[in-house]
Amino acid sequence: MADTTFKVSIPNLPKLQEALANYPSIAAPIVQRAILATQAILAKFTNASTVPILTGYLVQNWGFDVGTFQARWYPKAEYAPYVEFGTAPHIITAKNARVLANSKTGEIFGTVVHHPGTKANPFMERIVAASEPSITELFVTALDNINAQIASQANG
Repeated sequence: MADTTFKVSIPNLPKLQEALANYPSIAAPIVQRAILATQAILAKFTNASTVPILTGYLVQNWGFDVGTFQARWYPKAEYAPYVEFGTAPHIITAKNARVLANSKTGEIFGTVVHHPGTKANPFMERIVAASEPSITELFVTALDNINAQIASQANG
């Protein structure tokens, strides 16, 4: 049988290896910009269709903290967890008044109320579900940009 040695050459192999070695410095700023851009998407979907509105405070008060390769979008209203997760039945006792009352209606409840609890209203889940397609598209574009930069360095 004849010599069965096959040789495959990869054009620009040294440049490709160098571009891949530089992958972290290429990818990091692109990914970080995508993470920053999620704030606008999350803000867009934090609205009356996803967040319950009684006074408007919950839908209007949000924070966005950014770190390296991470970000946090969160409600600033101190009562947000009670809305999101609901509450168990609990007792409410008058502390700064003689009785508990509704000042708008004038209804008086007494000194102690056995509250039945509140049903969860998972608004964060709705925000994430509404935002997910746009955020996915954002990161697909970021990955395409990373690949394009690596390819241009390998070919150039």
